[in-house]
Amino acid sequence: MPPCRRLLEAAALGRRVAGLDQAGRRDLLDLFAKSAGDWLDGWFESDPIKALFGFDSVVGNYASPYTPGSAYVLLHHVFGEVNGKRGAWGHALGGMGAITQAMARACAEQGVEIRLETPVAQVLTEKGRAVGAVTERGEVVRARAVVSNLHPRLLFERLVDPAIVPTDFGERIRRYASGSGTFRMNLALSELPRFACLPEPGDHLTAGIIIAPSLGYMDRAHAQARLSGWSSEPIVEMLIPSTLDDSLAPPGRHVASLFCQHVAPQLPDGESWNAHRDTVADLMIETVDRYAPGFRASVLGRLALAPSDLEERFGLIGGDIFHGRLTLDQLFSARPVLGHADYRMPVPGLYLCGSGAHPGGGVTGAPGHNAARSVLTDLQPRRFGLRSRQA
Repeated sequence: MPPCRRLLEAAALGRRVAGLDQAGRRDLLDLFAKSAGDWLDGWFESDPIKALFGFDSVVGNYASPYTPGSAYVLLHHVFGEVNGKRGAWGHALGGMGAITQAMARACAEQGVEIRLETPVAQVLTEKGRAVGAVTERGEVVRARAVVSNLHPRLLFERLVDPAIVPTDFGERIRRYASGSGTFRMNLALSELPRFACLPEPGDHLTAGIIIAPSLGYMDRAHAQARLSGWSSEPIVEMLIPSTLDDSLAPPGRHVASLFCQHVAPQLPDGESWNAHRDTVADLMIETVDRYAPGFRASVLGRLALAPSDLEERFGLIGGDIFHGRLTLDQLFSARPVLGHADYRMPVPGLYLCGSGAHPGGGVTGAPGHNAARSVLTDLQPRRFGLRSRQA
C-alpha cells in the first residue's frame, strides 16, 4: 500500500477513536490492555457468569483469563453475528463442510475452476513477482495474482523462495508466534447426555455447554498445562449439533464435539503427543462424565486431535486455530507483520487471505473479503478510482 493511502487510513481510524466519548475511550483501552478476568471482575460478581464470558478469552488462546490482553480475545469471539443477532454463534446445517460447499457452488456459478487434491509445492515467481503456482506433480498454473489462505509461516517457510523475501520480513515471520492449548474431539453417542443439574433433554443441549465453573478454575488449568502438558481439570466446551440437524446422525443417535482447553502445544521435555493422546482423550470424557453421569458409557466412537494432529492435518502450527496468536503485537496493522496488514505481501502479486491476516481467525469471512478488495484494487484500479501499486 502506498504510504499516502496508509496515512489516510490511519487518520480515518484516528477520527473514529477521537469520536468516542471519554468513557468509550477508556473502555477501548481496557479491552486491549486488560485481562478478561480483571475486566469481568469489574462488572460481575457471579462466578458462573464470569466463567461463561471468560471462556471466550481462552478459546484457542493458550493463556489464563488473567493474562493481560485476553480481554481482546473475548471481544474477538463476539464481534460477529448470526441471522442478525450480534455476538451470536450458530450451527451450519449439514456440518461445517456445508459452508465450503456453498462457497464452491457460488464460485462455480461465476465460472471458477476448483481443483481438489492438488497440493501446491511452490509459489512461482519471476523477476521478484508472484506469477502463479507449481503443484507437487509439477503442473504450472499461471495467474495475475496469487492469493493464499495458508498459515503465514507455512507460506513463507515452505512455498516462497526466501531469496526474494525482504530479510526483516522473513525474520519476523519466523518469530511469528503460533500455538494454542486446544484439544479437539468428535464423538458418536448412543444417547443424549444427562447433566446432573438438568437431566432431562431440553434447549440447553442445543447450545454450547461449558465445563469450567470459575475464572480461577481456568487460571489453574492453564498453570498446570504449562507445567505438566495438560490440566487434570481441563476446560471443556461440548456442542451437540445433531440436536438441531438430524442429518448428522442416525435416528436416536447423536454426534458431539468437545473443544478442550488447556493442553500444551509442545509437551515438556520434547515428548510426543502420540504417547499421550488417548490418555488425554479419556480425561476429557471423564471430565464430562463427572457432570453428566453415564456419558462415558454413551460414547460409541471418538476421534481425538491433539495440537500436533491439528498441525499435521490442517496446517495449524502449534494447533493454533487462529493461524497465529491474538496478541497485541500480532493484531490489526501488525497482522501478520507491521506494514503488510493490507493483505499485500512483500512479494508483489502475492496476497494473504486466511486467518493469519487481519482481523484473525473465526468463521467470519472477513480476511477473505478484505483481501479480495485489495486484489481488485490492484488489478482493476479504475473500479475504485485508485492507482495500482502493482501495475
